[in-house]
Amino acid sequence: MTRNGAPVSLPASAFDCLVYLIENRARPVGKDELISAVWGRADVSDNLLAQTIVRLRRAMVDAGNEQSCIKTVPRVGYRWMLDTSVVVQASALPSTQAQPRVAAPAIAESNGSAQRAKRVRPALLAALLFTVALATMYWGTQFHGAKAAQSALQFDHRSALVLPATVNGPDDWKWLQIGLMDLISNQLRTGKVPTENSQYVLNLLNQADKGRADLASFALVISPRVTLVAHTWHVHLDAKSRDGQAWQVESSSADVLDAAHAAGDLLLAQLGYGAGPERHGGDTQQQYLLRIEAAQLAGHPELAQSLIAQAPPDLRRTPEFAYAEADFHCNAGEVERCEQAFNDLLKQLPADKRVLRAKVLTSLWYSYYRKHQYAQGETALSEALRLLQGQKDVESLATAYLDRSHLEFFDAKLDRAAMDLGLARVNYTLAGDTVGQSKVDVSMAEIAMQRGQFAQALTLLQQAYEHFQRMGMRELLSMPLQGLTYSHKMLLQFPDELATTELYWPFEQKNMQFCDNYVRNALVILRAVALADNGRTAEASTVLEQLLGQFKPGDDPAQRASTQALLAKLALERGQTQAALAWIGKAMDGTALKQDDDKRNVAQAWLVQINILLRAGRADDVQRAVAAMKAWAAPLMEQDEWLALYVMRATAAGAWSEGNRQQAFEQLKLAMAVADKLGVPDLIVSVGQSYALALVSAGNIDQAVAISGRLSSWSELDWRAAWAEACVYRALGQMPAWEKYRSKAQALAGDRPQLTQPGLPSF
Repeated sequence: MTRNGAPVSLPASAFDCLVYLIENRARPVGKDELISAVWGRADVSDNLLAQTIVRLRRAMVDAGNEQSCIKTVPRVGYRWMLDTSVVVQASALPSTQAQPRVAAPAIAESNGSAQRAKRVRPALLAALLFTVALATMYWGTQFHGAKAAQSALQFDHRSALVLPATVNGPDDWKWLQIGLMDLISNQLRTGKVPTENSQYVLNLLNQADKGRADLASFALVISPRVTLVAHTWHVHLDAKSRDGQAWQVESSSADVLDAAHAAGDLLLAQLGYGAGPERHGGDTQQQYLLRIEAAQLAGHPELAQSLIAQAPPDLRRTPEFAYAEADFHCNAGEVERCEQAFNDLLKQLPADKRVLRAKVLTSLWYSYYRKHQYAQGETALSEALRLLQGQKDVESLATAYLDRSHLEFFDAKLDRAAMDLGLARVNYTLAGDTVGQSKVDVSMAEIAMQRGQFAQALTLLQQAYEHFQRMGMRELLSMPLQGLTYSHKMLLQFPDELATTELYWPFEQKNMQFCDNYVRNALVILRAVALADNGRTAEASTVLEQLLGQFKPGDDPAQRASTQALLAKLALERGQTQAALAWIGKAMDGTALKQDDDKRNVAQAWLVQINILLRAGRADDVQRAVAAMKAWAAPLMEQDEWLALYVMRATAAGAWSEGNRQQAFEQLKLAMAVADKLGVPDLIVSVGQSYALALVSAGNIDQAVAISGRLSSWSELDWRAAWAEACVYRALGQMPAWEKYRSKAQALAGDRPQLTQPGLPSF
């Protein structure tokens, strides 16, 4: 760190704090997250953090009230405020092997920050003109803690990987192949070595059979070997780092778990880390539980079920066994049985089983989600997090933060969800769980999409998709695929939208059979929308009608209603008013649609119904529908401007049906302002086309020209923008331009009816 060419000295923890704030400059960083990231533990006082922030501000001459560099965000934490650019600089690796380092990016002030500096008082101007250079990756201190040996192996954003063990022993001990792998992984993780989850490693190795795995990308690869000789178990661990260093340890005991724990401790010591957890020599119950877990990890549920059924009576009475049995039901998709088993266990757990109790509370998050009991679920997950604080299980801590963020997201608490995701990512990083980190990225992308930040979401989703692919986590692919498809749509990137659906369509050819019915149906709906956006509305309708024929009695009724509403919208776009009336009648019948978790889907269906009634000339029904929509949306609009936007458009349609053109224009003007504020291309074009065509219809050509001009940048991508521009040129008497843009709009509209002249606008 330098200022005006002179170096600025900072303590290591203060520098790490600065780095973390800069790397996460797009959002406020919570105090707990910052403490966990910098000091690697939860028992650091807020006072120490506050003193560190004060020291940073003094170093940057930012100690006044302006807080131009580091701003305090009340009840949240801190945020880096200066506009910042990242400059990657080449750097040779140091010669020492004891402390491998990685060339890191330099972060410098951009021109934007210089412009901002002109707006603050002159005394601060010089203080703001500095460059922050990251000399080394700071994550080493996160992984190892303040007491780690100076010669400890550095991981620098990479993780260790433990391979399945080679077992030289009787066949009834072959379970050690996966069991020992998982035991060593957990021991390394507890010893602060970031180590991949065993399930993810097994998926990665499955990819290796197809020639796609790359073990060289991991910081450390550990190969266990276990041999039984004359009633003595010998556990050998062979570890190799990506820069060629190698370690070998071996331990022997009459008990295989005792030997495994001793070998793990020896390896941790050689790597420069403390010992792992206490040993459990002679614990036959732990062996049996490891066998159950190994069977599930290896993809043999029938073996796991057999082991559960044949478990010894003394083991069956333990809470650890009850947890393993409940977890088996969850993995088998037996949701009701899973919930009941976890709830029963929760009532029986003794107070000293803190970590196990926390895991049970975390596992129940989906139950709270299914029942829409978000507040109760958040309370339960908060209790789980309290129990896990100060424990060694950072992966469970990360999972609890991630699952609480899901409930907060559905409870419309986006800021709190984002804070929890930051904490989850830090702890997944500490655990070496890169798939967990990608899960966090997907959840961060969901928040970005909810806020209309689709370009940001695309980056996160693409990274997650590629990592899930690389790690062989096929069951997780549906999450980023849905987000990628939807984000491309909202950015009017229709060819990319369709191309993304080709990654999973058709299901049978793309091996997507793992998807449950809800996810499968959601992907089918997205495929149909992509087809329609690319001018293939008839094909899209066929796909949706086939989907309706495949719905099962237990499938989500809201999803069925959303499918019918989409069919109504497509029928309206093709000019099939009676078919549209029939479909929307089915969609709006009863309360199924209103049960949709995404209220934007419900609002869009209301608007489709109102436009269909308007097209059918049923003015009285339009007024009733508008009133009903407003009553439904009233308690929701404060939380979501998108819903307010839909209500404005519906109100405009109602005014238009009564001949009140002025009120319709006022509502469309308000809707256009909200769409511009949200900055989502799909919303801007959708509202803008309605507004422009309504103005043309009323003869307000000058205003129509202004609106169509704002859409012109998308007229090469979206038929709605091109059609609005064509209609404006026709109203101006510019016939060559009218023909040019009409033809362009028709080409983009695909199999929609011929666009011949401006008609009744759709709102």
